[in-house]
Amino acid sequence: MLKGVSQKVIEVVHTDNRYFEKAILFLRPAAQGEDKAKLKLHAGEYLGQIDFDPQNHAKKKLSAGDLIRIAVAALAGAAAACLFFLL
Repeated sequence: MLKGVSQKVIEVVHTDNRYFEKAILFLRPAAQGEDKAKLKLHAGEYLGQIDFDPQNHAKKKLSAGDLIRIAVAALAGAAAACLFFLL
């Protein structure tokens, strides 16, 4: 959430990423007085840590416990609907 209009930002145009053209980083109030060169260096280091490749991004598999919880919730919903329509 953005608070106020005096928020300082760093806009990184060259992200060296084939998926993202631009990154916008919002500075913390404590860091707004730092040297611009130092902030740019830290912004580059931070963005360099991000490794996102949608083709290799594996989908999360549901565990057996998750499947049981979903099934129980579906059955409870169906039972509640049947009771509602019968009464």
